[in-house]
Amino acid sequence: MLSLKGICMKFMTFNRSCSYAGIANLLEEYGFHYEDYEIIKALSIPYLFLYLQQEDCYAAGAMIQSQLWFNYFLNSLGFDFIEERFNPQSAVKYFDKNEKRCMLGIVINENSNSKHTVVFEGKENEKYRFLNPKRKDSIEPDHYVFNKDELNKKLPPNFPMGYLAKNQKTVPFDVTDQLQNSLHNIDEYQNKIVEFCSKEQDTKTLIEARDTLFAPLLLDVLAMMELIGEIDLVTDIKNLRAGYMKAMKETQAVLLSDYIALEYLNDIILRYKEIILDYIVKYKTILNIDKIM
Repeated sequence: MLSLKGICMKFMTFNRSCSYAGIANLLEEYGFHYEDYEIIKALSIPYLFLYLQQEDCYAAGAMIQSQLWFNYFLNSLGFDFIEERFNPQSAVKYFDKNEKRCMLGIVINENSNSKHTVVFEGKENEKYRFLNPKRKDSIEPDHYVFNKDELNKKLPPNFPMGYLAKNQKTVPFDVTDQLQNSLHNIDEYQNKIVEFCSKEQDTKTLIEARDTLFAPLLLDVLAMMELIGEIDLVTDIKNLRAGYMKAMKETQAVLLSDYIALEYLNDIILRYKEIILDYIVKYKTILNIDKIM
């Protein structure tokens, strides 16, 4: 059984941040103490709005997550995040033979396709133990413990799993291009969401668009604006979300612009862009100073 003495839980501190809390928990084993929000800020993620071509969706906040992004941060500490793909059977075999702490996503709710990041901590008495990165005030357990049959049901059909390895190689980190691209992505996003809100949508279409079109702004951008202290914008996004949630309770087709004032929506997006523009100026200044140093 892997010794966990002296390793403290790192909690989720903002919405959907379980993967970054997972990275923070992996680092604890090596004596590096970071919070999820510190990692996010170090990567300039509050100011990024990406278009993921393969998934054909937009990503902001903690949804900007991948081996590449984890390594942008971890390489500065002398680590690589090594990632391999598994199915339930190969993962269980791995857990049986290996006690290395590793991070993966499991299915908590069988009625949902969403996954929650956990950290494998070892096996004891034919039970598999996983640290559960959660919010500090959550009533969820600190650990999930499964037997083999239970674990097989929790693992997705095909999924990535990663662990830390020491490495002195550094991946160059410069998000200038991603920041500039974010402005273009926001313009395209604005056109899509305004068009969607301007046409009557049935309940099925509304549900399908919830995660791909509305969550990036109403969940992830909201969390990032809270993180950097943009209180007025946070309040306005919450008001916008309240109108959206009211529309989602309808059982028949709706015109979202009856619930979300498009002028209000456009103003929020414009102010978000201005925050990114201001940050680009600061970021370029920091880069220039680093080059001089």
